[in-house]
Amino acid sequence: MASALPFLRPLPPPRASFVQCLLRRISTTAQITQEAPTPYPTAAPQTTIPALPYHVNRTTSNQLPIYNITKGGGGTSKLTRLRKIDGDLAVLRSDLQQALQLKDEHIAINQLTRHIVIKGWRKTDVAKFLEERQF
Repeated sequence: MASALPFLRPLPPPRASFVQCLLRRISTTAQITQEAPTPYPTAAPQTTIPALPYHVNRTTSNQLPIYNITKGGGGTSKLTRLRKIDGDLAVLRSDLQQALQLKDEHIAINQLTRHIVIKGWRKTDVAKFLEERQF
């Protein structure tokens, strides 16, 4: 019966090197907490977030989803793609067009993928535009 339940066997004691590693971590965190002074609570700055009909979600690595793309033979077509957009794409397109002073034919909406594609490499300009609107 004992051989049928091998997972009930007691575990061996941990290695000495592992125990020393744990003790080092515990002792360093204890020293850090003793030396750190208690900070005074500060009031968080109140920023007003504008109510916009669109929202641009960040990536899992907390970056803005703006990508420079090269298409065509020899890199002749340079595009900027804005992804992860929720809400009204047309309003975001018109706001971007006004802010970046683009012609109608230089900015397009892909309704299927919900992306906005801009002619040229405009990643820094689009990032600045979105950060001004606190995305």
